[in-house]
Amino acid sequence: MHGKDVELQGVSMVFGDVVAVAPTDLTIRAGEFFSILGPSGCGKTTILRMISGFLTPSAGRILIGGEDMGDIGPNRRPTALIFQNLALFPLMSVWENIAFGLEARGMPKKARRERAMELIDLVALRGHEEKRTGDLSGGQRQRVAIARALAVEPAVLLLDEPLSALDAKLRQHMRAELKAIQRKTGVTFIYITHDQGEALTMSDRIAVMNKGAVEQVAASDRLYDDPQTPFVATFVGEQNVFAGRVIEAEAGFALLDTPFGPLRGRNRDGLAAGASAVLCVRPERMQLVNGALPDNVISADVERRDLEGPFVNLFLKRNEESIVLHLPNRGAAGRELSGEQQIGFSADDGLVLTSGRLARD
Repeated sequence: MHGKDVELQGVSMVFGDVVAVAPTDLTIRAGEFFSILGPSGCGKTTILRMISGFLTPSAGRILIGGEDMGDIGPNRRPTALIFQNLALFPLMSVWENIAFGLEARGMPKKARRERAMELIDLVALRGHEEKRTGDLSGGQRQRVAIARALAVEPAVLLLDEPLSALDAKLRQHMRAELKAIQRKTGVTFIYITHDQGEALTMSDRIAVMNKGAVEQVAASDRLYDDPQTPFVATFVGEQNVFAGRVIEAEAGFALLDTPFGPLRGRNRDGLAAGASAVLCVRPERMQLVNGALPDNVISADVERRDLEGPFVNLFLKRNEESIVLHLPNRGAAGRELSGEQQIGFSADDGLVLTSGRLARD
């Protein structure tokens, strides 16, 4: 098996008066694990269905391996689609489920079973081939669905929130399984999710969508450390957001006048004095001030402390505005804190962006 690149050229989808997907240009590389991340209703599943051929774009072209898919129906495209509900056949055995698409293509039974057994080994289900799918665990059924999709040797595998029905621990396990299968096969994976953890963990690159438009495409580290818009900054991971106005800009940094006082951060958008802006800083990049003062210092009152195993969430408040710190759990982290505290962060850890819609708005 090998993957093919997928290219969207000015692709859009309109349902009546509703623009589900705004004109979009997007290139997914051959053999890439590519995720489309966004909240419900942002248009990500619509894009997947246009790539698969189950929806015809209102405008634009979709190319797979350089070939225009305009007149090619879903059954003739080099794609396979895994739905959220998996759609396995309960009265068939595991190997028969996997081989179903091969039977439809006229492959003899012996060859079908041989191919199914190869895939059963790939997804680590040896010993379960004669079982009915209803006798399997959720993670095992997930692997059957993946093997069935791979049986027809697609160049592009399309996955529509396939892990959403699994419990949290199994989801984490299946993330690693999916990534390993993708690496072994070299098939292009296009993965739809609203779960930022899934996207960050598995993907080579991620497209973040908001209201029908792609706001940023980047690798996980770049997306997390250098978001381009306030929506991406607040949708991918947590942020403390300080709104204000730029009062000084120099040497790649901007100083904002905020309700918490003047705060300095990286001036990503090159904003000039007078511009309306937000400064974003990750909770894990903030610290309790103890000794040397960082670039930015804020006084706030401790509201509560939440323990989450390996780290502690410390919630503070000032003038009805909340601030969150993530502290490593070293036993006493934040346990005895109360009243007013000083917290701070480096200017390098603050990101100044043009004011815009936040994910929580």
